[in-house]
Amino acid sequence: MNKMNIKNLIISVVVALGFTVTTSVADGHKYTVDSSNYTEYTDLLSPGQITMFSAYPDTYKIHVYDNSGACQIPPEIKAISQTNGTLINDNEGFEVANMGQVPFPNPTEAQHFIWNMRLSSSLVSSVFRVATSTNVQADGSVIVGQQETNIVFPRNPNTVSQYADKNIYAMFMQKNLGPPRSAGTTTLVHDFIDSYVQPRKAWQYNPATRRVRRAPDITYDTVLLAGGGIVVVDQYGGFNGAQDKYDWTYEGKKTMIVPAANEALAENAIETTHSQYHLNPDYVRYEERDVHVVHAQLKPGQRHLYASRTFYIMDDDFYNLSIMDAYDDNQELMRHQIGTMVTGIEGTGADECNIQGEFTFDFATRTYTGNNQLGSGFSTVPTIYNGEEKPASFFTPDGLRRYAR
Repeated sequence: MNKMNIKNLIISVVVALGFTVTTSVADGHKYTVDSSNYTEYTDLLSPGQITMFSAYPDTYKIHVYDNSGACQIPPEIKAISQTNGTLINDNEGFEVANMGQVPFPNPTEAQHFIWNMRLSSSLVSSVFRVATSTNVQADGSVIVGQQETNIVFPRNPNTVSQYADKNIYAMFMQKNLGPPRSAGTTTLVHDFIDSYVQPRKAWQYNPATRRVRRAPDITYDTVLLAGGGIVVVDQYGGFNGAQDKYDWTYEGKKTMIVPAANEALAENAIETTHSQYHLNPDYVRYEERDVHVVHAQLKPGQRHLYASRTFYIMDDDFYNLSIMDAYDDNQELMRHQIGTMVTGIEGTGADECNIQGEFTFDFATRTYTGNNQLGSGFSTVPTIYNGEEKPASFFTPDGLRRYAR
């Protein structure tokens, strides 16, 4: 069965399962940026966005809307997030006054913003989700996968589970449900606050061998299993894992055109929202927002697929990633990544925000990949935040073996 037939089959299943289809966001916008006028807005655009206009002049455009409002963290988290933590161990870790607080509520340094972005997900105590991944080929065909994920954040003040190791940031268990070539592969990760003291631990279950093995390479620029060959492990969630390969620079705050309030993207079916080369512009909502600009430059003697990266991080309580542009050794732009944020997480406060889709666009292959896509347009299984937590024994190699089988 070819990729186009697979796409048609998936679309038929999507419709049969009754995914919600709503109107596009194209109506009611303030203005549109396209290939005819983007040069008038270059101060508000990242190099990746500008390259998207030049690469796809006939189809790529950005609809810009009035601001939908800033994201607010839960009041109990805000109450304990009054003073900055202290960076330690060459900035690979930090110490804070209150367990579970925003690490740096008054950020001034580059890695303050990176830590805030990394730990924004732990503002909930646990997550259960069935997310969708999409790999869109240059011919427009789509390969769809799904991943069932359980995460617990032991540092959250509402977390019921007790863990002896207070350096643990997250315990992560993910089972691949498809496509068939990766179905059944299951990964367990223990992520730590201070990777200088304790590097990431990972294990993986292989359904072909029915064995669990340590997976030390689930880090840095290893290609992500559901990344379509163009997403590396440490760009998942914006940035994750050790920061030691880069020199980090804070370049200040500026106003930019960034994705925001993308409920329409989350609620519509794949064949509506995914077009050739890029997402359907009529289903992606952008706003003018203040962002913090952080640049990462590979240190001399270090190796990584991305020689440099520039992060554009939302200026609100959640510090979500809005845009990341990645460059190769020749400082040529390789990839453009966006995070499509939604406001009002089910099961949490109305003003809380979450990234409900991460999309990476590769300029060499003219392909793109979507990860962590949530919402009724992608899954009939509701995401559960702050639900019943899995016991600590679930997040062990033995627990991985039981869960995977």
